[in-house]
Amino acid sequence: MKVKCINDRGKPSNVPESEWIKKDHVYTVIKAVPMGLQPGKFGFKLEEVELSPSSFPYEYYESTRFAVPIEIEEKAMELEEADFLL
Repeated sequence: MKVKCINDRGKPSNVPESEWIKKDHVYTVIKAVPMGLQPGKFGFKLEEVELSPSSFPYEYYESTRFAVPIEIEEKAMELEEADFLL
């Protein structure tokens, strides 16, 4: 899934610039996981840039830093509506 970075502020000091996301850049999500230290939030693993072990404890980029394409939101809504038809 392609997503667009909408928030690159607040880079942790131990994360190198080369591993950080850039506002308005488009990235490919290859994995989405619940964030263990931040209940209720999800993290993305990206194809184009990755956090290395030196960036620990950070392993994923917080999903709220990205805009999800409208097509994905529409598909999710269709699925929710389909559940009501059962």
